[in-house]
Amino acid sequence: MAMIEKVFSVNGNKIASLLVGEEALMFSSQTFDTVAKFQEAWEKKLSLATKLEIKYSHIKSVKKEDNEGSIRINYSGLTGFLGDCEFSFPNSNDYAQFFTYLEREKYFTRHYGTLTSFKAVRNYLIGLVASIAITIIFYYEAIDIANGTAREPSSGKARLFNLILEFIGPIGVLITGGLISCYLVYITWKRFATPPNEVKFLPPR
Repeated sequence: MAMIEKVFSVNGNKIASLLVGEEALMFSSQTFDTVAKFQEAWEKKLSLATKLEIKYSHIKSVKKEDNEGSIRINYSGLTGFLGDCEFSFPNSNDYAQFFTYLEREKYFTRHYGTLTSFKAVRNYLIGLVASIAITIIFYYEAIDIANGTAREPSSGKARLFNLILEFIGPIGVLITGGLISCYLVYITWKRFATPPNEVKFLPPR
């Protein structure tokens, strides 16, 4: 089997479909119901669609945590820098088909393990720090809006954002940011106390 004769529906950042090709994984922001339509659109030079091609030879690892839907692919880009692609399958049956293809056709090896406590919480700690920082920034922006000293917005999106901050007010910003931060603290502690298991696929050497 050179490739899977099927277009997978996926959820991810600016990607909606996946074609598991013979030489690479091909992601597109468009949706397709046949392989032929996917390939036809892929070959078009002028297109507004987002396209991402990850060659199997450039993949460093494919990871998925237990009880999590997201698959993370780490790969080396054309410039040599490491990149990553995260996505999930709406259809739970597609996970097994995708992983089986990597093992049987591309000779990736499957490894099971438990994340260290640090690795389990690293991204959540970054998110927590970012949440606190954003809350502080938005809080002072809401105060400026309430006092009439805020900068005049230069775009429609900025005006809408200011209207939202004006509506919820400084206290509302603190409550919203506090709830988000508390949730992240809870998830971080839970993952630190009980790090999740992970399945990892590594390419042939």
